[in-house]
Amino acid sequence: MADRKITQLTQLLAPASADDFVVVDSSVATSAEKNKRLSFSVLHKAVPDGSVTAPSISFLTDSSVSGFYRAAANEIGVTANSSFIGKFTATGFQLGTGTAAAQLHLFSTDTTDQVIIENTDAGLDTAPDVVLYRNSATPAVNDNLGNLEFRGRNDNSQSFAYAQILAQITDASDGSEDGILQLMSASAGTTAARITLKSDKVGISESNPQHPLHITESVANTGLFIESAEAVAVSAADITLYHHRGSAVSGQDNDVISSLIFQGNNDASTPEQIVFGAIATSIVDASDTTEDGKIDLKVQAAGTLTSMAAITAANVTLGSRPILPTHTPGSATATGIAGEIAWDANYVYVCTATNTWKRVAIGTWS
Repeated sequence: MADRKITQLTQLLAPASADDFVVVDSSVATSAEKNKRLSFSVLHKAVPDGSVTAPSISFLTDSSVSGFYRAAANEIGVTANSSFIGKFTATGFQLGTGTAAAQLHLFSTDTTDQVIIENTDAGLDTAPDVVLYRNSATPAVNDNLGNLEFRGRNDNSQSFAYAQILAQITDASDGSEDGILQLMSASAGTTAARITLKSDKVGISESNPQHPLHITESVANTGLFIESAEAVAVSAADITLYHHRGSAVSGQDNDVISSLIFQGNNDASTPEQIVFGAIATSIVDASDTTEDGKIDLKVQAAGTLTSMAAITAANVTLGSRPILPTHTPGSATATGIAGEIAWDANYVYVCTATNTWKRVAIGTWS
């Protein structure tokens, strides 16, 4: 073959692993045979270790200070401008300096954002998405699907989970799948579920809610507190109970709208859950512009929930004898409101007008 310049040779665009290079071996003596061959496969297996400041695979435009190097045994380091960025290990990847404790571990020393997922799609579908996928071959009830843990240090230099978001399977049956999402927080050194979303129910301090909203309190304290700081004279911090037969369906006379029910346990050998009191509201007249309503106060009486006071627009009906405390007005002009009634051992007093009292003597029963 005639002598030709290297630039005149045909370029090999897809070298095979057995293709050879001719190299001059600088490690042998001058008198020895210095010309040797180096196969393409060996070339890519014999890269120098390099370092953070002098990576073994680098980029000339970056002055050879950015690239890859051998960080430690079976670890590939990444450097940029002679600064450590991260490394690949046999167990995962880390960004920043530290001792990795997970497959992906990010280290930072400032308060800037560590992770941002950005999507510029202009469509209606959700994006960007984060998916935690437990790809189990045998899914079962109570399988944990994922956990977001908010961890910090305590004053004893220990790592502690102060809050968590946990998801679980409650029913893995095809077509009837149910799940749980729990919001957890630490109290007195113990992390427990505070809000539980189970299927179509929500529990507050209740891990197994049985109602659309189920609140369980285990201490003698206020279970529900609604506060308003609205600086107006109108009602605020209101609770509205709205019962209707559908948005376009009329209410009917005698419809029971809603009830406040007060339950407790009796002393049976197996305690039973009993309604000891209730406040029920119903429709008396649903006619447009002449609507009337009713409030019914009920209590347990000898084992039966019984109406003791019913209030309508027409009257107040008492289900038992009213008992008034004793009270003696100081004089005929004592403070009082028209309609007020008082009594003592000798008289029955009636306030007939503001601060105007009349009385009648109580005679002996004969």
